[in-house]
Amino acid sequence: MECVLFDKYPGLKKHIAWVPLGSFPTPVRRLAKLGEEIGCRNIWIKEDDKSSEYYGGNKVRKLEFILADALRKKKRTILTYGGLGTNHGLATTIHGKRLGLKTLLLLVDQPLTDHVQKNLLLCQHFGAQLCYVRNTIGAALNTIRHFLTKTALYYLPPGGSSPLGSLGFVAAALELKRQIDAGELPEPKYIFVALGSKGTMAGLLVGSRLAGLDSKIVGVRVAYTWLANERSTARLANKIISLLTGYDEAVPTIRFKEEDVSVLHDYCGKGYGFATSEGKEAMEILNTTESIRLDLTYTAKTFAAVLDLIKSGKIQGDAPILYWHTYNSVDFTRTIKQECDCRQLPKSFHRFFEANLIPYLQ
Repeated sequence: MECVLFDKYPGLKKHIAWVPLGSFPTPVRRLAKLGEEIGCRNIWIKEDDKSSEYYGGNKVRKLEFILADALRKKKRTILTYGGLGTNHGLATTIHGKRLGLKTLLLLVDQPLTDHVQKNLLLCQHFGAQLCYVRNTIGAALNTIRHFLTKTALYYLPPGGSSPLGSLGFVAAALELKRQIDAGELPEPKYIFVALGSKGTMAGLLVGSRLAGLDSKIVGVRVAYTWLANERSTARLANKIISLLTGYDEAVPTIRFKEEDVSVLHDYCGKGYGFATSEGKEAMEILNTTESIRLDLTYTAKTFAAVLDLIKSGKIQGDAPILYWHTYNSVDFTRTIKQECDCRQLPKSFHRFFEANLIPYLQ
């Protein structure tokens, strides 16, 4: 298996480490039943939820570069961050374990849901070292402590959204261009994606420009404004370009400005991890029509934005719309039922299981 990014720019291969972890290309398909329901016949999905049989979603693409870099640098443990129910942390734990790497997760507060409880149980089950740090100050202090007391640690920003990790979505845009050229879908006028730690959207911005796509990348903000905004996304996109041009002169020098980045800010609700009524409605309609699962933190808010723009007429005509599905669809119900026990978690996490929120464990 070869990385599509190296196919286009062979000069990168000797400088940038990469290891295959996912099943690519991920499928694209038209959401025909949903389209009939909402009166939009040209709405499509990119099913990154099927990116791996071990654990899917958007993190797999990033980890192919990040974990390869950790191995090249002879690191043994990935230190990274997230909310209590972090998908990024779980993905890092599962795919790192496949490569013989350990994962140390520094976890901050977020609203307690069944999803949070499930991911905590799964992180413990797959071997993560869990450290409850409460907030960003606690995360910073504990990072210093761990780097002073441990060896062979590899620092990984939240969400895997470093310039290196974002290369996964530069490659994803090139992959999409191949699918368009092969006639699997029309070139989208709009591509909608969740905007949290910015790596997915920034990578798609760079990749779509390099691929020659005219699609407008639209980020739906699901995190706090200080983290997810136009300026910081443009800044990350420019760092990705600098990384690429530094290793291969065949990569064109592109610069992104704040006004080049399109972000929808009205669908986040109270903040990161807080469900919205619109997100719940989006979750219900997509599951009913297409049997596709969303999560309330990221993808439900993103798809709620898509539905709102269609229903309000802000997206007019029969323009092709692509929703990039970043949620994992691997079902861990059996694992949680048969192999997980909250009593095995560190004591600092027991408070989050005083009431069971997981329906099938009632």
